[in-house]
Amino acid sequence: MISLGAAGIPAVAASITAGLCFITFMGNKMHLPHRLTSLLAAGTSICGITAITALAPVINASKREVSYAVANVVLFGTIGMITYPYLAHAMFGLSEQV
Repeated sequence: MISLGAAGIPAVAASITAGLCFITFMGNKMHLPHRLTSLLAAGTSICGITAITALAPVINASKREVSYAVANVVLFGTIGMITYPYLAHAMFGLSEQV
């Protein structure tokens, strides 16, 4: 078990890094405020709303920026929870049974 966990650390680190970089890049391309982009990147890449609420006071984010970031993370997380099982089944032919 320990060897499997250790092998996953680079994959998790790469995933978080890719998410942070991609969302920051897209936020800059879309001319979003830097604080909002940072909140979206942290919330999407790390651990959702907990990351947003932890980062907000550090970067002096406004209540509006925090609420936009929370709403986006919740909305897209909900869409993902609903659609990912169907997408995985369609792509990989996985069974619905565990």
